Amino acid sequence: MLRAIRSTLSGPTDDANNSTASSARGGAGEYQAVATSIGDELDDEAEHLELIGKHDKKVYLCFWALGAGVLMSWNALICTIPLLGTFFPPDSAIRGTLASYLSTAYCFGNLFFLGLAQRSVGKTSPSKRLHYALLLLLATALILTFPLLPLVLPRLSPAALFPALIAITITLSLSTAYLQSAVFALASLWGSNEMIAVMSGQGGIAVLVSGIQWLLAVLSASTPTAKHPSDDPADAASASTLAGVGLWALGSAGTLLCVVAHRYLIVHPGYQAVMSSVINRQAEETAGIGADVVAAATSKNGRGSSLTKKVFMKNLSLETAVAWVFVVTLSVFPPVTTTILSTHVPTPRLLQPDVFIPLHFLLFNIGDYTGRTYLPSIPSLLVTSPPRVLTLSALRTLFIPLLFLCNVSSTTSRSSPSQLINSDILYFVVIILFGLTNGYISSLCMIVASSPQLNAKLDEDERDVAGTLTSFCLVAGLAGGSLASFGTSWLMSRG
Repeated sequence: MLRAIRSTLSGPTDDANNSTASSARGGAGEYQAVATSIGDELDDEAEHLELIGKHDKKVYLCFWALGAGVLMSWNALICTIPLLGTFFPPDSAIRGTLASYLSTAYCFGNLFFLGLAQRSVGKTSPSKRLHYALLLLLATALILTFPLLPLVLPRLSPAALFPALIAITITLSLSTAYLQSAVFALASLWGSNEMIAVMSGQGGIAVLVSGIQWLLAVLSASTPTAKHPSDDPADAASASTLAGVGLWALGSAGTLLCVVAHRYLIVHPGYQAVMSSVINRQAEETAGIGADVVAAATSKNGRGSSLTKKVFMKNLSLETAVAWVFVVTLSVFPPVTTTILSTHVPTPRLLQPDVFIPLHFLLFNIGDYTGRTYLPSIPSLLVTSPPRVLTLSALRTLFIPLLFLCNVSSTTSRSSPSQLINSDILYFVVIILFGLTNGYISSLCMIVASSPQLNAKLDEDERDVAGTLTSFCLVAGLAGGSLASFGTSWLMSRG
């Protein structure tokens, strides 16, 4: 699947250059990246066999699972928000704005904690960070499954419920931020194939969740009771609570799967090769070797800070590109796209909003998954020039007015006054392309930013810092897009 990357990365290995790069990075407790690039022409058969073992299919699947785990809490949270809203009184002002509050708290909490995590990248083992982040995420998911969702939260007063939900959201963002930092650092050290796996896993979990939502919507619309719903609100509330509990139970199981995947990576022979520099550096520091290194560790603004700034400036174009991708996406998806309705009049039952809107989520996520997983393997689409990647990211801005030209609903009319795209098929094509470019360009940014073979500016021992920095900019784009969504919502209200 990754022939294009393998072909592009292929080239002779220069041991002298690698040795020089390995010694360039200082700082107590810092670990160094090992050259593990896919497709490097190795000098002897032993190294070649080691590379094959390091990049086997099981390793790819483990990183895929870890990538899915990074976005598990976010996808589970947004699917639970409608249920959480029912815990407030019908006349509560918070009930209508709960989604905005929780999504903003999650995005900015994630950004803040990821910034804290970034400060210690290169000084802390990514595996230890990953382990504790998974434990915190697992504990939170289990507590939400029982007793919070079925017993505690429905019985809280609105004054206590809202801060409790914010606290839960912040806890999820904390565990996710440190998990994301560790996963991207470890994937960057391991190689480009594993970075693709992480990005693919993030898209895969979104397809899974949105697919389940759409199927449930179709089944609900197809049943005879859909036309004659129960008059007892308790029945609907009980069903929603059961669905929410089941969702977080599945999330807990998925987090356990991530723990198993991490355990497999730790005992894998390739892990020892990747992390050998950590052990060597710790041994040197224990023996008192390198007084300058120890001195640098005593300074809060020592080598680690300067290295981060150095790598940040090297990848500025790619970091800007990945941030802008998600600013554009979240500014209209979902605040604008969830107001776009079918153009059919009268509207068939399976194209009414309760089915049509989940369908557009599924189509976007399918496009996003395809863009993350498959497009970078096409030789002509493997763009490695940072300015070109930035240009592609900027061109995605055109999707914003394009979506406003679709059948955006308004309070006064079913159809948008500026409606030019008056076909459901054309709208679905736009949504698929919107998701396709989201996944494709974001994957390009993550791959090129953390690969010295694709990025001439980057040194071999900077790849882990580069990977987590680009991940931080991705989250910054999510936060920026969340703020921009208020602007697009305001434009819709005036139109």
